[in-house]
Amino acid sequence: MGRIKFAGIVLSVLAVGVLGYAFYLQVILGPRYAERARSQHEEHIELLSKRGKVYDRNGIPLVTDEKAASIYVLPQYIEDIPAAVRILSSYKLGTPTRLERYLRTRKRFFWLRRKFDYEKAYALKAELEKASLANAINIVEEAKRVYPWDEVTGSVVGFVGTEHTGLAGIEYALDSLLAGKPGWAIYQRDALGRDHPSPAYPVQKAKDGCDVTLTIDLDIQAIAYEELKAACEKFAAKRGYCVVINPQTGEVLALVDYPDFAPARYSRYARETWKIGAVADEFEPGSVYKPVVAAICIEDSLALRNEWIPTGSGIVVQGRKITDLHGKAGYTFDDVFVKSSNIGAAKLALRCGVQRFYEVSRLLGVGVPTGIELPGEAAGKIDRSRQMTELRLANNAFGQGLSLTTLQLAVIYATFASGGVYNAPHIVKRIDRDGRVIFKGKTKELRRVFSEETAQAVSEILCQVVERGTGEAAQIEGIEVCGKTGTAQKSIPGMGYSSSSSVVSFIGFLPREDAKLLTVVVVDEPSRGRFASEIAAPAFQRIMERILRLPQYREIRMKAFENQEQLALTKEHNK
Repeated sequence: MGRIKFAGIVLSVLAVGVLGYAFYLQVILGPRYAERARSQHEEHIELLSKRGKVYDRNGIPLVTDEKAASIYVLPQYIEDIPAAVRILSSYKLGTPTRLERYLRTRKRFFWLRRKFDYEKAYALKAELEKASLANAINIVEEAKRVYPWDEVTGSVVGFVGTEHTGLAGIEYALDSLLAGKPGWAIYQRDALGRDHPSPAYPVQKAKDGCDVTLTIDLDIQAIAYEELKAACEKFAAKRGYCVVINPQTGEVLALVDYPDFAPARYSRYARETWKIGAVADEFEPGSVYKPVVAAICIEDSLALRNEWIPTGSGIVVQGRKITDLHGKAGYTFDDVFVKSSNIGAAKLALRCGVQRFYEVSRLLGVGVPTGIELPGEAAGKIDRSRQMTELRLANNAFGQGLSLTTLQLAVIYATFASGGVYNAPHIVKRIDRDGRVIFKGKTKELRRVFSEETAQAVSEILCQVVERGTGEAAQIEGIEVCGKTGTAQKSIPGMGYSSSSSVVSFIGFLPREDAKLLTVVVVDEPSRGRFASEIAAPAFQRIMERILRLPQYREIRMKAFENQEQLALTKEHNK
């Protein structure tokens, strides 16, 4: 009887133990095992969003997508390594030796190839399924970014990295809009490891990225790139920049660096070329800054247009002598700028005074980024008024001792071309989401810097520069071109200015009345040739001539000829 009782107690204890353990498994550890089971039979799949496209102002794609596929490997599930190596190497995904090393030494998930050819990837997938390897080596559909215009639009559009994230240019600046938002889905996994969608499981759809339309005109961009490249190569220059804008609206029609890079092959190029040099690189502008002095003198009635400005052999400011390349006894006020006299500009700047010169330069954006929708923009530099000496003021008058970017220089001259108003430059014309416009670029008139009369007077002087001054090489038959040359010696820290290295530039707009096109050409360190009049001005002329042949800009030339005919008839009638 005692034995039976003892056995009953033991069985009861065992039963309680079994039930307790079952409770522990089912209730305490149940959620953990359920999650493990779910992970074996379900897979959380990220649904990639479609990245937005980038277009020029006329709807031509500057950046688009094509189908691609990425191949990933789960080496822990590969049972037949030789078969996997044979299949993968036949698709040129690596040498047999390297592939075998990868498959034997790596223990966890890794990407074998990103952005692989779409058709080849799915042919590979079929072979993997036949060899029962699809549970360990699989394909994920992705989009491959396509940049059809290579170096022509390289730095402006930028590029994306392997994770489809923008790393430069517009791709970087507007990445959050272009990228969209990924979604997710839960797939059932069968015994072979293949994924199947289930209508019973939740799905979060991906939100596609926005499409962006730029103000860039691809035709003008291509013309500017070709002519800048030709000038840099002809004169063996280190680098070049070109900006074309509509001065009335601030729209950037072309933004070019040379040399530039092909976005699809960005890793083959030096990182230095990835930035947008026209907005990121600063330089001392030289004589192209002189019209700012002219504008202050006219605006503040500090000189008369026909006033004689004696120059002689030079001017001494704080113990330093400023001279001209070609000495003359003097010039009229207009000719100080038409013939580009450093002495005359320095004398007139001293009339302006440090405070006024600094205030106007700041109003024109020197030392302040323009705020354009592009990464890496530089601000330029100018001494604050309390730090600026009379000598520095005199040097600033002819563009030494201050610095700015090519875009900033374009906006300064656009202020003259638009009647004295400073318009903020912009490069984004429109942003669309799901076919609906969510942003539209517009002209931003930030401030009036000069009166309309002053702007017209400066434009008249700039027109004379091209007609009979240093900018004669920029002339275009039948059209009044306003412009200015600049040849600036490059500064050497601690050693003054180089006698051999220079930056040459020409900036001009047309027509003089109601200008629609403004172009800046900057050539850095030309090894052949010396002056802007022989390097930058002819490049400007060729760019503008070609732009005026485009259908959308022919009316500028036609109106100019009509105005000339009307003027000739008026003169004949007056006789």
